[in-house]
Amino acid sequence: MTNIVVLGDSLTSISAAQALLDKVPKAKIQLVMEKAEVGLIGEAPGLFHNWPPCPPHWIGDLGSQLPKEGSTAVRRSWFEKSLGTSLSRRGCTIHLRTRVNSISKGEIKVVGAGPLGSGEIFYDGLLDFREDDAGLMEWNGYVCITADAPTEGTIGNRPDGTTEVWLAERKSPESKWLQEMTWKGPDPKTSLSNDIDFGIQEANALVDTIIQNPPGE
Repeated sequence: MTNIVVLGDSLTSISAAQALLDKVPKAKIQLVMEKAEVGLIGEAPGLFHNWPPCPPHWIGDLGSQLPKEGSTAVRRSWFEKSLGTSLSRRGCTIHLRTRVNSISKGEIKVVGAGPLGSGEIFYDGLLDFREDDAGLMEWNGYVCITADAPTEGTIGNRPDGTTEVWLAERKSPESKWLQEMTWKGPDPKTSLSNDIDFGIQEANALVDTIIQNPPGE
């Protein structure tokens, strides 16, 4: 059985693992994350042009956060959590609270509190999405009741009656803000779809490489 490991806490790494399950369903897919939970920790832009932004079978239960007609954003942490739940259900092994100590050819040394603990993970294929956001533009995000939403900034309406707003400059504290966030990246308007698409792209490229150079040859 082909062993493929994906490293990273991001939507890109989650999307890559999902895409790998689609492309090579008989492979063993493992996702290694330093976070204690998939999604629900931190917040990033959830704006979209079309729903769903990924294959529908990737998405687990979103409950009240399921976009409806007129929605232009989804609470990203909940969306990532739903993809993680689906990943586990589809057979992907997810190692949480697990830190990579070193990577060598075919082997990753890790320390973690998950089911693996400390030890080694062996791989035939590896995707490393551990992020370094140094040098990226920092955006300021805000959540408010949709009726109180400003007209400026990059704006998306969520299905729960709230709106997320992203601005290049920090706004003065206001009572209407239900949540304040920061995020680093090029453009909050395309962040969700770009992260998913990049994960799919890298997964497809890795599978093509494995097909051309099968393990053991």
